[in-house]
Amino acid sequence: MVGGTRSHSTTKGLLICGFAAAAVYVVGDLVLGFVYKSSRLYSFKDQWISELTARGSPVRPGMVTVITIHDLLLIAFGIGVWRAGADAQNRSLRWAGVALSAAHAFGLLIHSFFPMTSRWLEPNPSDWMHGAATAVWGIGISVAMVLAAVAIRGWFRWFSIVSLVVIVGSSALSSVAIQGMEQNDTPWAGALERVSAYGFMVWLVVLASITLRPYRAETEPSLGTAQSGPSRAG
Repeated sequence: MVGGTRSHSTTKGLLICGFAAAAVYVVGDLVLGFVYKSSRLYSFKDQWISELTARGSPVRPGMVTVITIHDLLLIAFGIGVWRAGADAQNRSLRWAGVALSAAHAFGLLIHSFFPMTSRWLEPNPSDWMHGAATAVWGIGISVAMVLAAVAIRGWFRWFSIVSLVVIVGSSALSSVAIQGMEQNDTPWAGALERVSAYGFMVWLVVLASITLRPYRAETEPSLGTAQSGPSRAG
């Protein structure tokens, strides 16, 4: 059983990466947003998170580092979710882990290679690529959330549905503000995007808590409903 114990310890460590990923993202956004605000006018309410990594942003190197660490942690977390699904013989949960890892592996490209342009600079083709790549990433995340909702019965399923509606809805409303970019008039764009982004962080923390539960008990994972973990029937 030593091998099994080591395997479960590895899975537990990978799942803990979900908490770390959410914390890194939120702290990075807040700290670097305030740094940007102190050196140049930046509004958490009216400007997108992507403007922190934008071409011309004074905090671009720091925020790209934050996003990269966040994505790497979520790739690891996705592997942990896949392993938890394998332990529970839950196919849907395994695929949710694959979707999470794949989406964030792709996400490594977005801010590093396809940044948006700061609003006072002339736009370039990278802006279009940034929007398209972000849309693809969003589809991957939505698939992961749906698969996790299928995998885990009970209140988590409804929590995931509500979370997905809030995340997609607020992101869509935020994107409408792009029409005022040239006039530097994008009211509530940042606030709405942060509702979407932070909503996803909350969902990640809840998923990490549920999938970790059987490993905390140091028993053979037998994951049932959302109250005790993912179902074998998924």
